[in-house]
Amino acid sequence: MRLRREGLRTGRLLTCFPEVEGLRNASLLFLVEGASDIEPLQRLDEALRPELGPTLRWAAAASTLDLAQVDPRLDPGKVFRLEAGEFRDLASELIREVLAPGLVQLRRGESVRFPSATRMEGSVVMGPDFLEREAELAELQGRIERREHTLVLAPRRSGKTSLLYRLAETLGERFRVELLDGEQHRSPEGFTAALQARSTGKPHTAALREVRERGWEVALPAALRTLAGGRKRRLVLILDELVFFLEHLKKREPAKAFLTVLGSAVEQTQATVIVAGSANLMHFARNTLHLTLPGLFGSLASFPLPPLPARTLEIQLRRVLMGTGLVLEPGDLDWFRENFDLAMPYPALRFLSHLASVTRERKLGPRELDDALATYLRMPAVFAEVKAQLNQFAEEEPTRADRVEAVIDRLAQAGTLKLDDVKARLGGTKEASTFEWLVTHLPVHMDGQDFTLASRLFRRYWQERTR
Repeated sequence: MRLRREGLRTGRLLTCFPEVEGLRNASLLFLVEGASDIEPLQRLDEALRPELGPTLRWAAAASTLDLAQVDPRLDPGKVFRLEAGEFRDLASELIREVLAPGLVQLRRGESVRFPSATRMEGSVVMGPDFLEREAELAELQGRIERREHTLVLAPRRSGKTSLLYRLAETLGERFRVELLDGEQHRSPEGFTAALQARSTGKPHTAALREVRERGWEVALPAALRTLAGGRKRRLVLILDELVFFLEHLKKREPAKAFLTVLGSAVEQTQATVIVAGSANLMHFARNTLHLTLPGLFGSLASFPLPPLPARTLEIQLRRVLMGTGLVLEPGDLDWFRENFDLAMPYPALRFLSHLASVTRERKLGPRELDDALATYLRMPAVFAEVKAQLNQFAEEEPTRADRVEAVIDRLAQAGTLKLDDVKARLGGTKEASTFEWLVTHLPVHMDGQDFTLASRLFRRYWQERTR
């Protein structure tokens, strides 16, 4: 693996001038080094031929230092550079699929951006950096259209919050979407003040004073009524990590009072609620608060966020490598297919960002990649959230936690277990909650009767952990 050589002098330019005047334009520049790039250029030409038209066309770039020779109107600030050799091992259909988001941007005359690990690492991912989840977005949009209150469950660092922000982006024109992070609030007054601030435009501190004067029980429904705005756009309330907020209330009665008032206000305004989290709200209410969830919160429709399928993950990986400027060399792809994927985006992107830094100094072959990954996985922060959840589970339910870890041990070694075997190892039908804990908190995948770890990176981590 190495960094892209953006200083190559020649190439082929895929340009798009979406307007007749050509003042708005963007380009993809496929850099070439020599005769070895003839075949990948032919593959690119074959793959992209169906996409060409009056506005999207090929041009030779004899000198990448003077792209005005291609067209004096060409905007050099909107040229995204790739190497033709990056597509050497791809069939035409896969080339089109990998480049598809860039082609959409080109046709709009926008600067092409592929997802970049260095931009995405540790942050909520939006815009072109979002790793596609079209099926999941469509499912959640359908539930919102039907006004079906939903509980989204996913392990931490699995891309859940980025999905929620993307959902808010896509719903924005037809709905009034408010996304609140439960980890940022410690009391009903603080939570209500966040809604009050959004409904009035006032600073949070001023809203908090008003809430304390009126009482949150009165202020919360009023804030939701204002946000609903006469129902011109139906209100969607996305509550991320609500369990963490309820933990700060500590006692059953305050939690019940808050959920009762919030649920009633949601129903009165005909809003829709999406509750999301890494911890199951229903389990937390039953096992920790000893509470039967009131109102709509007691009938949330569960939606466990599924892992991305393997083929989609490889396409996404290709795009992230392109956006990060990392180029695979012979043998690298086989190593990635064995040890790495983006099923758990946060630790995966951190590793790719690390590789982008290391390859500034030297190339990395499969052996060096393997050493780098082993060192990376020994860092305490890489899977800190997973370890914390397992530790907490072990403190509360030591026998059940031992069974879960034994199943993960087997999956990490054997690759696949049968679903019935997994359930039997966890204690059978009497221990259905243990199975539910496993599929909610850890990256696993079910395909019929086949039960596997959804993340190759997590599998490698678990193998290193138990050595």
